[in-house]
Amino acid sequence: MSKYQKLAIAVMLGIPAVFTVISLITGRWGFLLFSLPPSLVAGLTGYFAAKRAASQESTMK
Repeated sequence: MSKYQKLAIAVMLGIPAVFTVISLITGRWGFLLFSLPPSLVAGLTGYFAAKRAASQESTMK
């Protein structure tokens, strides 16, 4: 797993974690719910882009 794939996973888990804390403090769970789709889109896009780049790099060698 490349460092960019690890970064993408950190984005997918880190952003909702921050908004979970905010939701626990404020009691408004809309913050968490509205943070899930963008973090998943960003994380999955980054993960699969890094995976594809790594596989193309390995086939070029």
